[in-house]
Amino acid sequence: MAGTDLTILIAYGAAVLLAAGLAIALVVSTRRRGPANLEALAEFERRWLVIVVALLAVLLAATVWFTPYGHSTPAGAQIVRVDAQQFFWRISPTHVRVDRPVAFVTRSQDVNHGFGIFKGHKFIAQIQVVPNTDSTLHHTFHEPGRYTVLCLEFCGVSHHGMVASFVVTK
Repeated sequence: MAGTDLTILIAYGAAVLLAAGLAIALVVSTRRRGPANLEALAEFERRWLVIVVALLAVLLAATVWFTPYGHSTPAGAQIVRVDAQQFFWRISPTHVRVDRPVAFVTRSQDVNHGFGIFKGHKFIAQIQVVPNTDSTLHHTFHEPGRYTVLCLEFCGVSHHGMVASFVVTK
């Protein structure tokens, strides 16, 4: 597991454990019999709000830097044009170089499609392909070979046959 993935897993795991502990404490505290102390309940709600907001802020700060959006095409990137239409992909060019950034500029001619890149059974990357709108997926391939493109968004009766490939060379 990569360092970033492990950091995110630990952050969310800690948040879940803390939330479970607070939920248990809340259940235990509600089993006490007697008149309700409204001032104490109001103070508890204020503290709970501060805790939840703080947790959400920490999770946001820990994960926002790893979102895959907002990247611009780096200088010297290989540009690959991808046109999607029921039920085929048109990819040009079909050969890219290893260890150089690739910008897949995708566009659909009809309906939504999901441009998913696989090497064998290993998922590499994906992007939503929207009609009449350019969407760009940036990826750098570090392993040469033949990569398969599958449609990951159901697009009609022959969706299963919407397969293409391209080659990454040294």
